[in-house]
Amino acid sequence: MRLFGWVRIVNIVFGLCVCLILIGLTTAAAAQPMATNNSAPPAFAISETPPVIQVWKANPMVLDTATSFAVYTFKVRGAMDIQMNEAGVNIKSISNPSGATLQGTANGNPASSIPTDQNGQFICTIVASNPAGSVQAELTLSLAKDLLPQGPPTGSTGNQTTNKSRWLEQTGIRTTLPPVSSTTNPNEPDFFKCPESCKYCLEPGDAARLGFTQRCSDQRCFYDPKNTRSWYCYSEPEGWCCANQQVSQTTKSRCAQINGYWSLNQYEAQQACQPTGFCCLNNQVYYPITEDQCRQRGGSYWSTNQAEVTARCQPPGCCCVNGQIQYPSTQSQCTQMYGTYYTDLGQCRERCQSTCWCCAYGKVFQATQAQCSQSGGACYSTQSQAAAACRLRDTMLK
Repeated sequence: MRLFGWVRIVNIVFGLCVCLILIGLTTAAAAQPMATNNSAPPAFAISETPPVIQVWKANPMVLDTATSFAVYTFKVRGAMDIQMNEAGVNIKSISNPSGATLQGTANGNPASSIPTDQNGQFICTIVASNPAGSVQAELTLSLAKDLLPQGPPTGSTGNQTTNKSRWLEQTGIRTTLPPVSSTTNPNEPDFFKCPESCKYCLEPGDAARLGFTQRCSDQRCFYDPKNTRSWYCYSEPEGWCCANQQVSQTTKSRCAQINGYWSLNQYEAQQACQPTGFCCLNNQVYYPITEDQCRQRGGSYWSTNQAEVTARCQPPGCCCVNGQIQYPSTQSQCTQMYGTYYTDLGQCRERCQSTCWCCAYGKVFQATQAQCSQSGGACYSTQSQAAAACRLRDTMLK
């Protein structure tokens, strides 16, 4: 009975010990910190389908004051790069290497700085891209009528008959203008006809508000009947446009027509026009990213070739070549040297030892120094030296 009681006590103590060990292991595992990398974007993942633009809307759709602006709301799934343009001007760019669903807002520019067409309308686009393709959505917004230039519409070429008729109607003179005799009527204005290269007939205030700084002539293309307000011919300002990874000098409206990025600064357009590719950063591949961005973030290699970057972006390992350790080394580099690749440096050091000719128990064979010692033998540089040592040993034993 005492024996059974003693065995029972031992079993209870053993069970408590096992429980304490399991609790300790669980606590230690829970206490391990998760590996994070706050200095870089999430890991790269290739999408197999193009992105999906789920939401693209603006509020308000009509800007009614010079300082008012539109707030754009977006939701995009599966995009790694998002570009939002308002009348050809980039208002927001998002790099999203993980391709996670993004949603948010972007503020547009003040109404006074937005170029429009003759009807006061302008187009806003969102372009979402990933390696599988690009998709685009657009909105058409407008300025309130009281924000548009008064007098001849923007882009007017100064049609003499039309402008004179409008001017005469404002004076209360209802007259038909014959093609020949109209120029002799003292009540008819003599407006300057804007050339095609400088076709925007604007008041100076409206020109400044719209960003038109090049006035082509001091002659007036329009003026009011009381001669208190004057319009002049202006040309649209030229800047630099990035489209299809090429930078060219053109106007903002032409750049917007080809969905380009426009800027008065050539360097800024060139930076926006750099090709995007793949960057190796901290042994991970990121996309899309420009070469300058990759270098600024501390990336080790950049290329537009995904396979090339992936091959160079492997974690460092160890290569054993003829008993010599090459560290650090990638698997592709080790393969080129006809070596054996190890991801664990300790394992590499343990297994990568130089071989020798071993004499043990009267036999000669090739082995590492550790293997030869474990066999009770001795290492020699050449096979002949090992064979001679084995013969001598056999002679001495006899």
